[in-house]
Amino acid sequence: MKTESLPETVQAIIAQAGGLGLRGAFTYVGAHDISFKCAEPLGEYRSSRPSRLVSEGGLGFVDYEVGLQCRVNGRRGCSWTLIVAYEPDDTYSVWLVEAHRDRKPESMVLACLRDVYCDTLQSVIEAAYDQAIREHNQGFIPL
Repeated sequence: MKTESLPETVQAIIAQAGGLGLRGAFTYVGAHDISFKCAEPLGEYRSSRPSRLVSEGGLGFVDYEVGLQCRVNGRRGCSWTLIVAYEPDDTYSVWLVEAHRDRKPESMVLACLRDVYCDTLQSVIEAAYDQAIREHNQGFIPL
């Protein structure tokens, strides 16, 4: 992924998470299928409302306006998604969610850390992932 073609706000999120290289949080969690939401490509662009868990038709998802999401290594047979939402108050929310058909929206959140400042984003992502692996996968990361 070429970060130069991404909106500036999304580039900043990636940079504050340590980049896409070997020392970054996205490599640490095994990120793939990275996508983003951001209406304006130039300059800083913030959400008009905080991110939140939403349920529609029995299916749950994290609703956010600005940020990025990616699939991460999680439990076998389950789909884990990491979401970094840029909030209106210039902080981030880090969501780690597990989705599958039989999972109820209120139980899909493996981690939700709010009020994350830019200088701690990388360590918060890595710590949330480590805790989820310990709690939901007996401490083993699937390959």
